[in-house]
Amino acid sequence: MGLSRREFIKSSAALGALLSIPATSAIAATSSSDITTSPYKRNQVALTFHGAGSSKIANELLSIVKKYNTPITVFAVGTWLKADPSIAKKILDAGHDLGNHTMNHYQMKTLSAAKVESEINGCANEIKKITGNIGNWFRPSGTQASNTTIRKYAVKAGYKNCISYDVDSHDYQDPGSKTVISNVMNNVKDGSIVSLHFDHQNTVTALPIIIEKITAMKLNLVTITDLLKV
Repeated sequence: MGLSRREFIKSSAALGALLSIPATSAIAATSSSDITTSPYKRNQVALTFHGAGSSKIANELLSIVKKYNTPITVFAVGTWLKADPSIAKKILDAGHDLGNHTMNHYQMKTLSAAKVESEINGCANEIKKITGNIGNWFRPSGTQASNTTIRKYAVKAGYKNCISYDVDSHDYQDPGSKTVISNVMNNVKDGSIVSLHFDHQNTVTALPIIIEKITAMKLNLVTITDLLKV
């Protein structure tokens, strides 16, 4: 069984046919380096979450974004979806994006090419079993940036690009909600993609304030689909 991001940090420190990217998403038309921000300046920001861990915390976070009418993008770990397929329906029924974050959340850059392919396809298959398609978006696990091997197999699976981010909340390190808030707010700007995580109570506490502060900057919170739409 794969490690969660939290477990890895602790141990290290110690969709049918494949659904293609919509035609309106020109930025995702070819395989290239990772997407870290939107090239369009439309007063938009995307909050993205690594989906794994406690269903209780996941539901708390989904309740918060529902209260604030805030669409998000969840990059789900395949084993998490397999353990509780209902979470995918909750995410999609609420109008959020659901993406692929590999099957077991291994350190992707340390894996063989065959294992990289297996990790991407494994999660894609879980998403497809639940939703009927593989979704449009992929983010590699255990690394902020992909490499040529990861991108090769992401494209082969049906994902045109790897989605990275330019704002890291570092919430997975459990630094406290105030630090999570400052990590986001000191770096967020028009077009930003923000990295957050399910399964961390600091994130639950910080999220309402992050939403309020970003909104006060006259920036609209959107899904990755809408952020990258022409």
